[in-house]
Amino acid sequence: MSSAFRQAWFAPVFSNLLENRREGVVVLGAGAAHLGLSLAGLPGWECPILAVTGIPCPGCGMTHATMQLLNGDVVASLQTHAFAPMALLALFVMFAAFVLPQKSRLLLLSVVRELEMRNGLTSLVLSALIFYWFVRLMGILPFPNIF
Repeated sequence: MSSAFRQAWFAPVFSNLLENRREGVVVLGAGAAHLGLSLAGLPGWECPILAVTGIPCPGCGMTHATMQLLNGDVVASLQTHAFAPMALLALFVMFAAFVLPQKSRLLLLSVVRELEMRNGLTSLVLSALIFYWFVRLMGILPFPNIF
């Protein structure tokens, strides 16, 4: 494995977002607002990739799947989008990173950074998401009829 690839694969991306409160609050706020609007039955943001190309993006269906998960329908959630639990976990970790006392926050940041640097967790999850999307595009796994 080349040094440049290894450095990029194991780069701490999520922990950097958690460390930068301003950027993290924007991402968390946007995600929470979109999810909140959807849970309230109000229109959220439409997927720009789906709107322009007609092709669902890797995250298409994740909001619906996360709502199903929050309503306790785990099977339907996983059938809609298998990465909904990961998205919900990421939002929870982001929220925790902003509300925890400084000592606990630093511990959380160090754990996330260590996971990213040791096994490339963020790169691994994003690669798996792209593979999952490709499998869905090929028709091996269906996209749900929610679009």
